[in-house]
Amino acid sequence: MWRWLLATVALPALAADGAALYAQHCATCHQADASGTVGLAPSLKGEHWSRLAADRSYLASVLVHGLSGAIKVGSENFVGSMPPFGPQLDDEALAAVATQLRRLQGAPDDKPYAAAEIRSAREQPGSPPQTRQMRARILDK
Repeated sequence: MWRWLLATVALPALAADGAALYAQHCATCHQADASGTVGLAPSLKGEHWSRLAADRSYLASVLVHGLSGAIKVGSENFVGSMPPFGPQLDDEALAAVATQLRRLQGAPDDKPYAAAEIRSAREQPGSPPQTRQMRARILDK
């Protein structure tokens, strides 16, 4: 019985906290509300994200593989590099970050990211420039 009680108490503590992970790994550049930093990191909100979010593999790829090169968000140009977080964070943690970002974007909580979606992105070959190319393909549709 004690083993069951211990497992029941410990499980929630093991669940990844998307808000805390986002604050730790993303907010420095993209701000706590995902509004971005002029000249450094683009906003993670807006019309472009409604289009990017239509392909759920895009955000997973950005988190796992990173993104680099020139991009345009609204009327602002960015040239930089977002590091890949795949080497640092496991699938569950990255799924929690992705879900938190979708919350900040105003998406409903009815479809959180799953670790399997992140694992799928991790299994695909990728790099920061390839993620930028994926972004261009999605936005050009």
